[in-house]
Amino acid sequence: MGQGGGVNSLYREFTLRSPADAGAMVNFIKSNAAAFVDKGTPLRVIVTEEEMDRLDEQIKYYFGVVVKAIAEQVWVAGRQFDKDVWHEQLAKQFLPTKELVMPDGEIVLKRSSIARGQISLKRMGKYLQEVEAYAATEHGVRFE
Repeated sequence: MGQGGGVNSLYREFTLRSPADAGAMVNFIKSNAAAFVDKGTPLRVIVTEEEMDRLDEQIKYYFGVVVKAIAEQVWVAGRQFDKDVWHEQLAKQFLPTKELVMPDGEIVLKRSSIARGQISLKRMGKYLQEVEAYAATEHGVRFE
């Protein structure tokens, strides 16, 4: 089953750590390519290097310094908001959304996550920079 797709969606990832892994990928493509071309939905192959997962230190810094400072220093319309609210707002604002097709056909937009295995080291670093720049520029937040 595909990522958020219907029952008939094809999705398969291969991590190439050895020649045998590469052979399995080639065999999978050979076994399926013609059938999908015949259906009018050719396969798409993307090759990229595996990115390192975000670090626990990045998460500690994000919640313990960045979001904490925002929650303590920012007032909006005469009130403050806690760290959970700010995290949801920031993630919604700066992380990409994905479409999920529900079993009843409804399409739901879901924001990306910063959970382990869900965001790369590089993307988490970019997210931190975007959040800090936004907080400092738009709300005057000072970070220790």
